[in-house]
Amino acid sequence: MARCAAAAALAEASAANAAEAPNFSTYTPSVTAAMISRDEAPEIDGDLSDPAWSKATIIENFYQVEPTEGGTPTQKTRAYIMYDERTFYVGFHLYDDEPEKIARKQLARDAELRDEDAIRVYLDTFGTFRNAYFFSTNANGAKIDALIENNSAFKREWNTIWDVKTRIVEDGWIAEFAIPFQSIAIDPSLDEWGFQLLRTIRRTNEEIRWSNIDRSRGRIDLTNPGRLVGVDGVRTGVGFEAQLFATGAGQYDWETGETDFRFDPSANLFYKITPSLTGSLTLNTDFADAPLDARQVQTGRFDIFFPETRDFFLQDAASFEFGGRVFQDDVNGLPFFSRNIGIVEGRPVDIVAGAKVSGKLGAANLGALAVKTGDDTVYDGQYLTAGRASFDVLNESKAGVVFTHGDPTGVANNTVAGADFQYKNSMRFPGTLFADFTYLRSFDSAGGASSSDQFASADSAYRSQSWNWTARFRHVGENYEPRLGFSNRKGVRLYDGNAFRTFRPADSAIRSITTGVFALAVTDLDDEVLDREVGAWIEGENQIGDFANFEFFRGFLDIREPFDIAGRLNVPIGEYRFTRYRIVVDSSQARAVAGGLEYRWGGLYGGDFRQWTASASFRPGRHFNLAAEYELTQFDLPTGYLAVHVATIDSTIAVSPTMFIKTDIQYDNISESFSLLSRFSWEPTPEREIFIALGHSALIEEDRFPGSFRAQGTSLALRLGQTFRF
Repeated sequence: MARCAAAAALAEASAANAAEAPNFSTYTPSVTAAMISRDEAPEIDGDLSDPAWSKATIIENFYQVEPTEGGTPTQKTRAYIMYDERTFYVGFHLYDDEPEKIARKQLARDAELRDEDAIRVYLDTFGTFRNAYFFSTNANGAKIDALIENNSAFKREWNTIWDVKTRIVEDGWIAEFAIPFQSIAIDPSLDEWGFQLLRTIRRTNEEIRWSNIDRSRGRIDLTNPGRLVGVDGVRTGVGFEAQLFATGAGQYDWETGETDFRFDPSANLFYKITPSLTGSLTLNTDFADAPLDARQVQTGRFDIFFPETRDFFLQDAASFEFGGRVFQDDVNGLPFFSRNIGIVEGRPVDIVAGAKVSGKLGAANLGALAVKTGDDTVYDGQYLTAGRASFDVLNESKAGVVFTHGDPTGVANNTVAGADFQYKNSMRFPGTLFADFTYLRSFDSAGGASSSDQFASADSAYRSQSWNWTARFRHVGENYEPRLGFSNRKGVRLYDGNAFRTFRPADSAIRSITTGVFALAVTDLDDEVLDREVGAWIEGENQIGDFANFEFFRGFLDIREPFDIAGRLNVPIGEYRFTRYRIVVDSSQARAVAGGLEYRWGGLYGGDFRQWTASASFRPGRHFNLAAEYELTQFDLPTGYLAVHVATIDSTIAVSPTMFIKTDIQYDNISESFSLLSRFSWEPTPEREIFIALGHSALIEEDRFPGSFRAQGTSLALRLGQTFRF
């Protein structure tokens, strides 16, 4: 009977939607949150029978974005919106006439829910139309929180205190979110926030949204969110939060037999100077919970970029974002990169103390950071500072400045300053037009010599349902030195562009086909060509989510200085012309067993290049996930032959949404290094943490494999954490 009633309700809603379908190019829904008293707060248990939910504002107008833009969803969704002075609540009844088919194979914190039945909540509490707090769950109650930055970066490593519970019911599933206002920063002067609700139904590969009904805008694009109004009278107490940690760690060196034990107390302190501006202080910072960096082997000429994974630096990371699309795909020239603080040339160094102010002050979006690093056997401690201020202009655009000072190595006295303008217009065109500009100048003195040089760039793009294009220009001066940022190629100009179109066949097993062309040229500062690429690609996705891609390009390289691939195979000076190809086939991750294969082949450096990448995942149920990847890169050049092997295995054992073990295993034959890191995490309450990390490293000598496994070190760390809020 319940299913019949749900089906009847859905049919009624479908008829209403068809009769009242809005103009989605201008559609901006709005909802007024209902206020309740604190003593009416519901118990977060996956049950909407609490009396408070009857007072909530209800949302029922949801629309498909995939597979049919603006279409009626196959299942009904009902959202309940309310708040008290301390907490924002969202409840969902996610109807499903076949609840036994709900996809729910993830359980651990910060799991990937792209291929799950899931519900997501986005809060743009500063009205940026670019940045947001992200909260999500699936029918298992998996807890996912993240920061969305500039409509493109999704920082899953960020965690905060909040609560969510779910429950499977006869006609679908229930989800209850409770997000304390003290866990997010808000602008009390705003009358409305950006607000988005997004649901996925895996078995129909269906994406359903409340607002932003435009498939050319991805899931984390806040270009045109709905509006949340009426959130007033919010209180965050004194606004002080203390995260206190006690870490005991031991390490055993298998080669020397030495054992080292240490006990390190640490703390992160946060104070809301205003509801929209937060001051932070870190003392003796502990990064025991940071995951292993993804294993990469240097097979090219330029330094490899490793993303930030540490929570203190991810907190309010959007306040430090600079350049917009300029650094989205190519980080060469980035003025500030927080990973340089506490990690110097691959070596970890202590952070004695750090202070940060981030958020909004009046019309300005602010980020300011000052850190004191400790001494070690190689580097002296340094004072490092960075600052960023930006202002919203022209409705959807922003302009700002950036400043950094300091050198993590202490070799130089270094300062970088610059400005950017990020233009965005989604109102005048059928799609969205972007145009981002930056200018930076570095001032550097080392060893008695001083230099100053510039970085300038422009990036423009247009995104729509069908036609799309991108054009970029970049100038990097020969002496441009962002020592607190990232730069791996100087003295060049880059010209880059692409154009592509997406087709969506009607009533077909194929969901989309995209085809396009691209071109790239890199010159020296005298405009002589160093690199050149011209190519095309075609890719497609079916209704289930399987994906295939084919790409080819003609290339040219002018190598003016010899270098060694992975430190082993020499590439001499010369001009090299070649053709390369790439094919990718990936099955949908919604399957219990999924896999992918990528093959690149063609010419390179006067010889042959081949690269195989194979991946597989196994998800038999919500308590266990396993993923493995193996990459083989082969260079057959006039100077010799080299094969580079990289292998990784990742597993998750989840007991509950708050207790899990994640294990990462990595190996490559160039460093001959094997590493294992296993992390146990348990949150008995949202404010309390018990964390255990077990690490092991070894050498596996390539010429003696598999008979050589030489242990180097084993480490064990126990961290207890407690958060206090006042």
